Amino acid sequence: MEEHDTIEESSVRLVGSSGSGSDSRWVDGAELDLESLSLSLLTGNEGREGYGSMRRRLVKKPKRVDSFDGEAMEIAGAHGHHSKDQTMWHTIALAFQTLGVVYGDMGTSPLYVFSDVFSKVSIESDIDILGALSLVMYTIALLPLAKYVFVVLKANDNGEGGTFALYSLICRYANVNLLPNRQAADEHISSFRLKLPTPELERALNIKETLERRSSVKTLLLLLVLMGTSMIIGDGILTPAISVMSATSGLKGEIEGFGTSAVVIISIFMLVALFSIQQFGTGAEAMFADLGHFSVRAIQIAFTCVVFPCLLLAYMGQAAYLMKHPDSAERIFYDSVPDTLFWPVFVIATLAAMIASQAMISATFSCVKQSMALGCFPRLKIIHTSRRQMGQIYIPVMNWFLMIMCIMVVAIFQSTTDIANAYGIAEVGVMIVSTTLVTLVMLLIWQTNLFLAVCFPLVFGSVELIYLSAVLSKIKEGGWLPLAFAACFLSVMYTWNYGSVLKYQSEVRGKISMDLMHDLSSTLGTVRVPGIGLLYNELVQGIPSSFGQFLLGLPAIHSTIVFVCIKYVPVPVVPKEERFLFRRLCPKDYHMFRCVARYGYKDVRKEDHQAFEQLLAESLEKFLRKEALDLALEGSMNELDFDSVSLRSRNSGPPPAGGGNEDLRIPLMHDQRLEEAGTSMSEETPSALPSGLMSLDEDPSLEYELSALREAMDSGFTYMLTHGEVRAKKNSYFFKKLVINYFYAFLRRNCRAGAANMRVPHMNIIRVGMTYMV
Repeated sequence: MEEHDTIEESSVRLVGSSGSGSDSRWVDGAELDLESLSLSLLTGNEGREGYGSMRRRLVKKPKRVDSFDGEAMEIAGAHGHHSKDQTMWHTIALAFQTLGVVYGDMGTSPLYVFSDVFSKVSIESDIDILGALSLVMYTIALLPLAKYVFVVLKANDNGEGGTFALYSLICRYANVNLLPNRQAADEHISSFRLKLPTPELERALNIKETLERRSSVKTLLLLLVLMGTSMIIGDGILTPAISVMSATSGLKGEIEGFGTSAVVIISIFMLVALFSIQQFGTGAEAMFADLGHFSVRAIQIAFTCVVFPCLLLAYMGQAAYLMKHPDSAERIFYDSVPDTLFWPVFVIATLAAMIASQAMISATFSCVKQSMALGCFPRLKIIHTSRRQMGQIYIPVMNWFLMIMCIMVVAIFQSTTDIANAYGIAEVGVMIVSTTLVTLVMLLIWQTNLFLAVCFPLVFGSVELIYLSAVLSKIKEGGWLPLAFAACFLSVMYTWNYGSVLKYQSEVRGKISMDLMHDLSSTLGTVRVPGIGLLYNELVQGIPSSFGQFLLGLPAIHSTIVFVCIKYVPVPVVPKEERFLFRRLCPKDYHMFRCVARYGYKDVRKEDHQAFEQLLAESLEKFLRKEALDLALEGSMNELDFDSVSLRSRNSGPPPAGGGNEDLRIPLMHDQRLEEAGTSMSEETPSALPSGLMSLDEDPSLEYELSALREAMDSGFTYMLTHGEVRAKKNSYFFKKLVINYFYAFLRRNCRAGAANMRVPHMNIIRVGMTYMV
């Protein structure tokens, strides 16, 4: 019979002695100890109801001890998620730091905006200049200020921003992830907690059911997110190109004979230097993607009090200069600067362009890491460049790819005007995706009033669609570039996700049945030798088929087997104490367990294998002790049930109303003797608890299993890995064979090895080959 790893969300209500509703809390039955049990036995009617629900949970059926739900609730309760409480001075300090990091492309926009606006349209009168100025001012006030700073920033995922952060937030409230590895225990992670308001709950539930029921809607949502992420990666190419080239173009009119070719060469050298120093580090969309480094309040203060006024003054100053010198539109930024200040301003502008480019490149790295964690991007090497800030990362492959693309863009276009056309399509595309996702967050999660929720896309979406129609007219003049980038990255990401989902489904279909495991007995049909075997797989339920390959190919198998699943959940960070969840597979003498190691998309996975082994062993020992305690408690409760039935059979009088099940809602200590005056509760309570409930230190089965575990640990850990090949079935249609057998296979061969590799010595690794037919 197949193993059914259904996870039950059962809980018990324990009420304090006061009996007030405010003292109640929801816990799992496995969290009960003797003290709380005694307390529930002695409470009034409300306590009787809570105790009865606990008894129904225990006597309904013999339930296997399972930490995936109970332990998750217990740990989450002990280690709650703490919000980032910051002092005002700390917030002001963060606001100052955001000036150089978050507002990169916006801060450098005065370098090229007016020069690009009037590059192909001559200035006929002051009205043209005032019209362009009004357009710039209203755009900054409406989109970055009103939309992003005061609305979109609030739609963050526990302080993390970006397109994939919005997607992970939606995935927590609705099961829309195409990879079917979600577990009920994940909802008990401290950072996973969902607090839903009630006014628009029915509408939110209808939206949730629609998203979960229709696979086409799930796919459409995923494609939308991937499109937005592809556009952000395109921004990572275009922002350095246009910023650096705009800064160096100021030399054109200052140095005699310094032409376009010289600007291109200098820009390329600066880009090479920029990407070369990226490994030593740290736009409106960058503002949201970099949210994890700062805080919402810091960004709001900095933009409202500093950035927004400075941008307005800069553009108004350039407009005033253009009214007097309309022929200076080509290099308006530098011409409006006094001659004596040209070189200091040039140095500052160049440094600002470098900082803006670094900020956008870092935002690109963050988006790629998030997409990798959620199974939408091939695995790449990630280097964490800071021990203090875990969000500061460096991805070498993406860094050099972005550098090559930037150099090609500068060398081919040789003009900021055409690059600006491409940049505009990428920016507007990202804004439209953000508007759509935030609207969904309003309806599903915030449960905003319907009128306000409709006004948001109606107002901002209309403006963005107008801009989109304008920039699409520039497709032939450079606008095709971001669309080509987006199509390329979208194909890579969707193919990787599509192949990964098919591979997971194939693993689920090929699980080893529990009947076969029982037929093999505890020896597993081979010799068990001391040691711990860590078999890595992607399943959160069942025994993977690769285990059968190990049994067939190895002359012996380890005395303790742990099936390890490295799983990313849609939260930024999983606390270390909530990392592992264990479950026992097969009877005790098999010594087989499943371990789900959970990580958030911002978590740092750079621990070495020894630290990982130590943490896993400690967690496994805690699980064994907790399992023994739960089994002892369950046995004691069954004995109490037997005593209750015997006591009731001796009592005279008719049965209570409601039938034979009524006694399950009446505490065992409910007796006429408790109602007599002067009765001592403390004297009768111990007699109700069975004397056979021994201390965990005296449990021989637990001590035997712990000693066996320590012996296995002394013999060492062995990593049992699978080298899998994914192939489309012979009866698959041609396009699926093309995608899976060639494109997806190429990505798997050239991506980084599986998540199990943590500098493990080669002598501790055993591999088997598997072919997954999808």
